[in-house]
Order: sequence, then structure tokens, then C-alpha cells
Amino acid sequence: MVEVSVIGIAQDSYTGMPIIILGNEEERFAVPIWVGNWEAELLETELLGAVPPRPFPYDLIREILSVFGGEVERVVINDFDKGIYFALIEVKRPDGEVIKIDSRPSDAINLAVRTNKPIFVKKEVIEKASVIPLDNCEGEECKEQWERIIRELFGD
Repeated sequence: MVEVSVIGIAQDSYTGMPIIILGNEEERFAVPIWVGNWEAELLETELLGAVPPRPFPYDLIREILSVFGGEVERVVINDFDKGIYFALIEVKRPDGEVIKIDSRPSDAINLAVRTNKPIFVKKEVIEKASVIPLDNCEGEECKEQWERIIRELFGD
């Protein structure tokens, strides 16, 4: 498995659908995951640090887990089939048992960002998914390259 982070949110210029871009600078790749408008909006709101007047669903899930002593351990993008990504949310119970919960990637990513937990992509997914390669770069140069690739692939 390879740890990734949310590089940004783009919009598919053909379909208008939002795309969460997960990437890893060390391994030099990005994985675009098409998601719904609502899920992208909630993720963007969290990434921007905006505080909603009432809890969004992902905030509610985080709070419910906390009240019952559960904790998100990590999120894993664990499969890719016929253009669809699949994910697991790994939750640690108070007794130490880790439960794997099937999830849409958009929901899992939203929860991982809100709980500040790592996101992983299985190597098998990377091998069969629509991965965007990244040239050699460092720091700010990588960020500029990501932005250029996103603009070229998905429009402004």
C-alpha cells in the first residue's frame, strides 16, 4: 500500500463532475477519483477550514464514533473495477479490535480528512486504475506540476 494525500479537487471539463486528486510525491503519481458534487463540496469546505453552523454528515459520523469510543485508524482505497473505486474505513473499537467498513471513496476520504488519519491506496489499485504520472520534482515545483497536469487533463 502507498500512502497518499488529497492534492486538490478539480472539475472534469467534459462531464462537469468533481474529481478528488489523491497523490504521492515520493512515488510520483496521482489518482483521480470522480465524486458527487455534495461530497466534493463538503471536502473542499473542510480543506478550507470553514466551520459549518451545524455538523455536516461526516462531522456527525466522527462525533458518533468518538462518543462510542471508536477511532478511525486509516482509510484504504482497496479496489478498482469497471471504472469504480472502492474503499474501506478501518475503525478501532475501544477493545482494540479493528473493524473494516465498506465505503465509497468520497465518504472515506471526507472522514479521513476530518479525523486527520492517513489515506492509503493498494498497489493493485494503482496498477489497474487511471494513474497520472509525475515527473521528477521537489517541493513547490511538484505543486506547480500537479496544478498544470490537472489543468491540462480536466480543464480550468
